[in-house]
Amino acid sequence: MSANSDLPHGLNTSRTLEQLEAFPWPAPGEGSTPMIERCHALRKVPIGRLSSADLRLLLGQAVGTRFLMPLALEVLEADPLTEAEYYPGDLLNAAMSIPADYWNSHAVERQRLLSSAHSAGRTLAEAGEPLSSSRQLIREIASFVGTRDT
Repeated sequence: MSANSDLPHGLNTSRTLEQLEAFPWPAPGEGSTPMIERCHALRKVPIGRLSSADLRLLLGQAVGTRFLMPLALEVLEADPLTEAEYYPGDLLNAAMSIPADYWNSHAVERQRLLSSAHSAGRTLAEAGEPLSSSRQLIREIASFVGTRDT
């Protein structure tokens, strides 16, 4: 992802979530977890510089979804089983965990994610004996596709 590229909706990826949302968060409180501190820090990074692991974390926490999902979909369309941080397909799993309300109002993005989910499911099914993380991902894909494949 290039920091100077534009998102499909005309948003410049050189801007941060704080700039795009026009809502700075207060500093994390004393005793905040490392995950909370990381989410706060990532809101100050230009979205075009976020890694797949950063996208996985932020989407998994439902932070900046409307700005970050197009970036995640670009990654997933290139490789639906991208291993962002923990296991192959963890970015896909984070994207599929976004609540249905989001997908109901983003039909084109939903179709793009469904396509990536179908592709990942086929790849995993053809892989033979899957790892436990892959078996769980297969179940998550089946659930996502089953509830949104219209």
